[in-house]
Amino acid sequence: MSLFSQTEHKFQQIKEGEEIQTQPFLLACSQIIPFFDVLGPTAFKPVKSDINGNIQRLQQKFDKAPQELTSLQKIVDSEIAEGTSKGSYSCTVGLLWLKRALEFVYVFLETVLSGEQDLVKCANKAYEASLKRYHGWLVKGIFAVAVRAVPYYQDFIVALKKDPSTSDSQVLEDMRTSITLLKANIDEINRFYTQKGQHSEDTV
Repeated sequence: MSLFSQTEHKFQQIKEGEEIQTQPFLLACSQIIPFFDVLGPTAFKPVKSDINGNIQRLQQKFDKAPQELTSLQKIVDSEIAEGTSKGSYSCTVGLLWLKRALEFVYVFLETVLSGEQDLVKCANKAYEASLKRYHGWLVKGIFAVAVRAVPYYQDFIVALKKDPSTSDSQVLEDMRTSITLLKANIDEINRFYTQKGQHSEDTV
C-alpha cells in the first residue's frame, strides 16, 4: 500500500468535454496535501496553504448552492454570467491556481516515472512547467528554497510507502495510475478555460 493507493478520494476518470463534479474533485484535491508533506512539510508550507485556501474558496461557493453548482464548469459559468470571473478572489481564479498546483504535482511525478532520481531536477522541471511564469521575484525566491529541501529519491519512495512490505515498483505503479487520472482532470480544466477565455497571465 502506498500514499496513492490508500487515498480514499481519487480524481474521477474524465472524458473530453465531460463536466468535473465539484465535490469529488475538491475531496481529491484535499488529499494531494500529504504529498507536499513528503516533499518537505516546512519548505512547502506556502504551497499547501495556497492549495487549501483555493479548495476552501470553491467549497464555500459550492455549499451555498450545491444543487446548482454540481460541476466546476457550472461554477465558472455562473461567475462569467455575473461578470466576476476575473476578480482576484473569484472561484474561477482560485480554480486556475489550484489547477497549476496540480500541474506541478503531475509533472514532478511524471518526471520521477521517466527514471529521473534527482528530485531537485524533478521539482525544478515541474515548477518551470506549471507555476514559475505566474510568480514574481519574491515568490520565485521562496520556491527556490523549497526546491532545495526535497528529499533524496530513496527516502522519497520510502515515505510514500504506507506498508513496509510494499515494493518500490508497486509505489511507482500506484503513482502512474494516480497521475493518469490527475492528467485527465487537468486537461479538461485547461480545455474549458481556453474555450471560455478564462486563462490569465497575471503574476503574484
